[in-house]
Amino acid sequence: MVQRAQSRRIELELRLKDIKYAIWLLSRNKLIVLGFAIAIFYIVLAIIGPFVVDPKIAQRVDYLNQHKPPSWEHIFGTDDIGRDLLSMIILGARYDLWIAGVVVFLALSIGIVVGGISGYIGGRLDELFMRITDIFLAFPGLILAMAITEVLGRSFTNLMLALVIVWWSGYARIMRGQFLAEKEKPYVQAAKVLGIPAWRIVFRHILPNSIYPLLVVATLDVGGVMLTAAGLSFIGLGPSPFEPEWGQLAARGSNYIFQAPWEVLFPGLAILFASLGFNLVGDGLRDVLDPRLRR
Repeated sequence: MVQRAQSRRIELELRLKDIKYAIWLLSRNKLIVLGFAIAIFYIVLAIIGPFVVDPKIAQRVDYLNQHKPPSWEHIFGTDDIGRDLLSMIILGARYDLWIAGVVVFLALSIGIVVGGISGYIGGRLDELFMRITDIFLAFPGLILAMAITEVLGRSFTNLMLALVIVWWSGYARIMRGQFLAEKEKPYVQAAKVLGIPAWRIVFRHILPNSIYPLLVVATLDVGGVMLTAAGLSFIGLGPSPFEPEWGQLAARGSNYIFQAPWEVLFPGLAILFASLGFNLVGDGLRDVLDPRLRR
């Protein structure tokens, strides 16, 4: 018991040391720090947005204030139906980050299960899973998402479902490769010889050592999902046109790009900086989790 407690204490100390080293590595790069700051800002904005801006008041139609340019009263101006653009962008942060978070989480979960089973078990099951994965990878992602949303109809749920169907296959491929590499390593073979159950080998050893590349890719994909969702909304395959979603706001403003360019500019900048922030965070995680980049 004493030896087990000491080993746990040593393991905890090593993990704390790794965490401190990772934080030090991240703090060295100003772009990565900027990315974390941007990502945290958008996350906080998504959480507190409905408490700062009353959705009922912000989405109220006011034709007397159509296309008002930026001013102290309306810092980002107003849109084609008189809504304050700043308030709509603040409310839209929750919609866009919710879409990106749910899509990446569900796609990552499906990819881990499919890729892990395929890589560890192999054989005919591996062939079946990978051929299904290849079918989804064969279609251009945006085209497939457009086809699915067109068939299912426009709504937030259908938009997220279409993006999950598009995104999971890439994670499955990466996870399968990681499992194939890890299961042949000496520590896994030794665990099998000792009679450790397969489920424990997978969840205690192989999965923790295989998940890091997927976490990096998933972080980078948050920005990609946001851009794709905004693109689908822009062409009319997203939620209702009156929802405060950034792609919808940009789509409505594109009809008045010469008359009121701010109606496209500010929603576009919101999408740009959110995607940039999460991409920088992904780069930072890659630098921390890849031992070759720590040198």
